[in-house]
Amino acid sequence: MTACRPCRLLRRGAAAVAARLSLALAVCFFAGAAGAEDVSRLIVKFRPAAVKAALAPAARVERLAGESAVAMRHLRAMSQGADVVVLDRAVTPARAAALAALLARNPAVEYAEPDRRRRPDKVANDEFRNAQGYLDATPGGIGASLAWNVTTGSAATVVAVIDTGIRPHADLAGRILPGYDMIASTKVSNDGDGRDADASDPGDFVLASEADGDCPAANSSWHGTSVAGVIAANTNNGQWIAGINWSAMILPVRVLGKCGGYDSDIIDGVSWAAGVPVPGVPANPYPAHVINLSLGGDGFCTATYRNAIAAAYAHGVTRAIVAAAGNEAQDVATHVPASCPSVYAVASTTTQGSLARYSNSGAGVALAAPGGQYSAVSGNQGIITLSNAGRTVPTTDSFTNTGGTSFAAPMVAGVVSLMLAAAPNLTADDVRAILASTAKPFPDGSTCNTAICGAGIVDTNAAVRAAAAIGPTGPETVDVVEFYNAALDHYFIAWVAAEIANLDAGRTPTRWTRTGYGFKAGTFAGAATSPVCRFYIPPAKGDSHFFGRGSAECNATAASNPTFVLEDPAFMQMTLPSAGVCPAALTPIYRVFSNRPDANHRYMTERGVRDQMVAQGWIAEGDGPDLVVMCAPN
Repeated sequence: MTACRPCRLLRRGAAAVAARLSLALAVCFFAGAAGAEDVSRLIVKFRPAAVKAALAPAARVERLAGESAVAMRHLRAMSQGADVVVLDRAVTPARAAALAALLARNPAVEYAEPDRRRRPDKVANDEFRNAQGYLDATPGGIGASLAWNVTTGSAATVVAVIDTGIRPHADLAGRILPGYDMIASTKVSNDGDGRDADASDPGDFVLASEADGDCPAANSSWHGTSVAGVIAANTNNGQWIAGINWSAMILPVRVLGKCGGYDSDIIDGVSWAAGVPVPGVPANPYPAHVINLSLGGDGFCTATYRNAIAAAYAHGVTRAIVAAAGNEAQDVATHVPASCPSVYAVASTTTQGSLARYSNSGAGVALAAPGGQYSAVSGNQGIITLSNAGRTVPTTDSFTNTGGTSFAAPMVAGVVSLMLAAAPNLTADDVRAILASTAKPFPDGSTCNTAICGAGIVDTNAAVRAAAAIGPTGPETVDVVEFYNAALDHYFIAWVAAEIANLDAGRTPTRWTRTGYGFKAGTFAGAATSPVCRFYIPPAKGDSHFFGRGSAECNATAASNPTFVLEDPAFMQMTLPSAGVCPAALTPIYRVFSNRPDANHRYMTERGVRDQMVAQGWIAEGDGPDLVVMCAPN
């Protein structure tokens, strides 16, 4: 089954034209996109003065429609302060461009652009081979197997897969964070509703009765699951496939359904994945360090895409946005979103390190990575990844031998996630510099060169080792040691070496001894972690310590106990449970309260010990039926 199936081989053409071009020239550009599908929506951004006016968005659009003699209505607000408007009927791309240019002439409008559909990139299914040799240090491979000697990844790293959603595949067990379905149109969503917190993939099949010239009948692709498998399939478990990162968490953001997806949904998906607010959508509690976009369509990068990408980086968590270069064998400059500034456009190479004959290329490509191609000599050189056996609706777990730039892009996303496991404090500039400087030169005789295929083939081993040489400045995880004071009947935890040494040496007013219990904790903040603060409780209230989980509890503790001394607002880093449940890769932490005037808390991973303390009169605290308070790394 072809994992990229929903994406037709997309046609060359421009999706937007710079404002300085005349309207006639804009129409000429769009007329060149022979066969491009009709457009029924526009993205409009009003100037600040218009936004500050008393009129609501729908009223502003209504006034603009009257002033411009364009029949349209307001659909919804977007991130970046833009609005989606619906035309009274679908029009050709050329007409849509002309209408957008007309609206942009209005003094109240900052810009207007067609809301085009984008599709998962795909290539013919005779281009693949049944092996994962591309993970090795071969001439055309990425050398991931060598990088695993440095790190196999970290659960603190979050990679957003903006795609068709996700299936709960067994080889992704414990690796999927709560994502979001960003598809607003029920016609596209195929799940009976609009935007919601269910990012599962119901299938993007198109029945023969639903097909038209722009959207042919097709089976479901399970494209998002396949992309996620390249990045983070569970590895070293004796089944299915090996992912590049053995521990990273996947944040699924569903933006593609039947016949692809709209720019407005994709753009909001990028914003939400990065942690940037999106109107009408709950805040993302797990902003992504890496965002993967294995999708695209013809055109030039629009203002809304540029704004969203800039805002994603500016929010501070996202270090890399990676996109498929496209499968039209054309210049990547005409493919969106790969052509957008600060996006890593990834071209597809063969196992021999040559440009795959379907892959887009050009000066806008940042890197190359294996994507699969059929060879008369080597046979099917495909990418083996996860899928589902359902032809329409989901059935059982499966795998697929597939290919395309859709699967070259997650190679790079996976590499960046490993780099961040080795050095969580890398900046976006650090990531870009390391990837470029460590890229593997194209082999002799390759049809690729740095003018059309980027800096080289991504080299996981070299990139991860270069990242590790930069940082972090201390260990990513530490051992938390528990102590007990019999004179006080108090428990205490510590991980700082000097403090542990003092306790072991007895350099305290009363004697503390190790209990033999403990757990691990993070020391560097991640998108999926929360700070654990440390308070000293003065003698009048217990002469003890309290470790609060997350900013909310820490702030509430300080507000309700003004005499408590905040010793460290981020003593360690933990993941908070979701409805009392920890991700599969993490260990539940339990907490009990002494319920005495000399307040004391104890933290543990053993539920049996927790239950013994409760039997002695201590009170269990936490979330969910199992009362879990935090989640520790393994």
